[in-house]
Amino acid sequence: MNIIVIVSDTFRWDFLGCYGNEWIRTPCLDKFAEKSIVFDKAYTSSFPTVPHRSDLFTGRYCFHTRGWAPLSPEEDTFPKMLRRAGYYTKMVTDTGNIVRGAMNFYLDFDDWEHISRDDLPEPKRNVKVPCPKYKFRFPERGYKLYPHLINLKEDEFFCARTMRRAADWLEKNYKRDDFLLYVDTFDSHEPWLPPQEYIDLYDPEYEDKGDVVFFPRYDYADYLTSTELKHMRALYAGMVTLVDKWVGFLLDKIGELGLFENSAVIFTSDHGFYHGEHGRIGKHTVLNGRDNWPLYEEVSHIPLIMSIPEMPKSKRCDALIQPVDIMATILDLAGISIPKYLHGRSVLPILKGETSRIRDIAVSSGGPYFQPGQHCGVTRPPWLALPPYIRPFVLSPDPEYISHSTITDGEWTLLYATKGVHAELYNLRRDPKQENSVISENLEVARRLHRKFYVFLRDIGASEKILRLRREL
Repeated sequence: MNIIVIVSDTFRWDFLGCYGNEWIRTPCLDKFAEKSIVFDKAYTSSFPTVPHRSDLFTGRYCFHTRGWAPLSPEEDTFPKMLRRAGYYTKMVTDTGNIVRGAMNFYLDFDDWEHISRDDLPEPKRNVKVPCPKYKFRFPERGYKLYPHLINLKEDEFFCARTMRRAADWLEKNYKRDDFLLYVDTFDSHEPWLPPQEYIDLYDPEYEDKGDVVFFPRYDYADYLTSTELKHMRALYAGMVTLVDKWVGFLLDKIGELGLFENSAVIFTSDHGFYHGEHGRIGKHTVLNGRDNWPLYEEVSHIPLIMSIPEMPKSKRCDALIQPVDIMATILDLAGISIPKYLHGRSVLPILKGETSRIRDIAVSSGGPYFQPGQHCGVTRPPWLALPPYIRPFVLSPDPEYISHSTITDGEWTLLYATKGVHAELYNLRRDPKQENSVISENLEVARRLHRKFYVFLRDIGASEKILRLRREL
């Protein structure tokens, strides 16, 4: 069986029609979902971009060990194990974070292509950037990028180029006996400047009403007016629709070549983004290198859609699933024995009706966004000698560094760091937007989730220092 994996960065699950969104247009992925299995309770595990890819590739949680760091050359990954089993493996990506510099996520592929996001059209001359620098996450980069980005034609966007290259590869290789095609686009990560017709779908009369905040500063949301915030959300929605169209282009090619008959096709993302929810903009804070933001549903809940030959179509699955489970599922589909050291479990027993769940809780976690030169409190093995600007995002063993974790059983969600740091508890059925914590009225529920979290950390091999900080609620 062939395996095709498509990852879109920062793609919010609740911005898809198949997950209930009624105002954003995502016809291609919605059509794909109609003929596939939609996982309603998929949650990120290690956060953000690079830790997520590490979990995805290795089937093991990394938020308690290395966080934002390269893969070990000695580690087993699903591309490496598929190659051993005779698969031809191909990567097409524009996500520079996983291939540039010290990162080596491409090593286990027979062939890989990186579409560099530095490859931009000539800048438009004499343009004024419609936003002051203080509202940008990276001010100088935002000002430098804007004249280039507004000159992009639709087919020059990176999601378009990546999906076209993947489709071209399929045209030439679809008759191979067994192959893995891994496609990873950084869109819909900011900056967001889709073609104007996509923006006009969601905020057509914005001109001159405020700043165009296409590269927003990660901060509390009060630095934007309500009008600017609405427009920022429209920029993102336009990008989501653009990504949907070009993922749809690749899905159409898969269908045209008859590959749905003998290929498992998986679409997912790493995390979402706050667009004013919980008073925040971004996904983590850069305000304090010793703290990170809680991962509410808008960030921790992710889309996951699978089309698998001879499996049910148009099916909803409400079992808890995480990125570590994708490797185990891929190996299971390929008929490869699943190593016992994986943290993930195959979803196939659920889909075959042999069990209703593969885990009791889903845990999403990262760590503080460390600034250059800061000590991160984590000892790294020799092969993890990284430049000082790499942000570990590791669950901290140091009480001075606050690392929030999200623990959910699908009905209740606990947001917890360590004893002494305010915890929150939400009932997702009654309060899906997580607006009113009910921890004081439901301490036993919080304690139950905390106990499961502690056992989980122990079982995945968290250090005694990490465990000691988290023994008590």
